[in-house]
Amino acid sequence: MTNDPTYDQQLKFLETWDFTNATRQTPLPGNVDPKDRFVRASYYQMMLPEPKTEQEAIAGILAIARNTSVPFGAPNNIPGSLYNTEYRTAIDLTNRRYFFELTTSPNVIWVNLDQLNLAPGAPVLSLDPDNLDLSGNVTDKFTKVLKSPF
Repeated sequence: MTNDPTYDQQLKFLETWDFTNATRQTPLPGNVDPKDRFVRASYYQMMLPEPKTEQEAIAGILAIARNTSVPFGAPNNIPGSLYNTEYRTAIDLTNRRYFFELTTSPNVIWVNLDQLNLAPGAPVLSLDPDNLDLSGNVTDKFTKVLKSPF
């Protein structure tokens, strides 16, 4: 998924591509334009083998997300303006784990959602993903926010 155009427009554009009988010579769009990134992500997603483990599934999804991320210094619509992908996420809906990768950090972190109190009225929790000491399971690294910003 990219920021724009809308999902229905992305799917319509994707219909113009034929990836049957793909080989390593199959041409793929390589620009940082959202439509091109969506086509690349769709292509690689179609090529992923069925994962046998959660680790394989998350690794495959993050590999695609990294491949289709906008690198640092990439130009935006207006000459001289820049933008880049700030973070990548993946969610394991079965095991209720949320994976997060900040592009400025070499580490992937994750949260076991079942271990957090997400009930109405529960304390607001915070975690600073810019902390380079964070790696792996950070569920127990959240701290209570004394004064909610909301």
